[in-house]
Amino acid sequence: MRRAYVVAGIGLLVLTASCSGKPNDLRHYATQDTVATTTSTTPPSTTHTAAPTTTTTTVDTAVLVAQITAGLMVDSSVSEIGFHPSVPQATTTLAALPVCSAPLNKPAAAATGAQTGWVGGSSVTTLTEYVGNYPTTTGAQVLAATKAALTCSQATKYALASPPAGVDASYSWCETGTAPSCTVLLAKGHLLARVQVVTTSTGKAQNLITEVAVPAAARLAATD
Repeated sequence: MRRAYVVAGIGLLVLTASCSGKPNDLRHYATQDTVATTTSTTPPSTTHTAAPTTTTTTVDTAVLVAQITAGLMVDSSVSEIGFHPSVPQATTTLAALPVCSAPLNKPAAAATGAQTGWVGGSSVTTLTEYVGNYPTTTGAQVLAATKAALTCSQATKYALASPPAGVDASYSWCETGTAPSCTVLLAKGHLLARVQVVTTSTGKAQNLITEVAVPAAARLAATD
């Protein structure tokens, strides 16, 4: 009778295992694949910074030349003083004066310039004018640097009876050498004019430079 119960119990155990629908071998569960998990990463955003722009100021040479032409005396400016056309206007720039090696390029050099000339009653009396344009500085600053260098014995300061009207600064002196001469520097805005008279005596040169300084200053003053 005990043997019958044992057989019946074994049969019940087999029936229960088969009805579960799952294998009873633990190794089956140990070899099952695990579900892979992925982590999504967002790439860092990039900010594009625009390169700084550089503005370049271009100096219009045509404008500078026009200013110089307006600042230079013309034939009618000096005809009543006794001067006549002699040397046509020519483009040039002067870095320094012959006397005392006084500079005309400090604190900056002229961008462009022009020179012209006249002759008096005789060929020994001449008038020359040079005008330089200094767009990065002023004529008065260049005049100051030139004046500071005119300390040699060749140049003797000569004060005009009346300071030229309409300009920012002026300075005049006389020289003795092969021929007596007197010179005046006139500054207006970015322009600097150098006017020189060469003649037969210092007294005559002084009289002529005093007269010529008036129309030369008027031409510069009109460039405003």
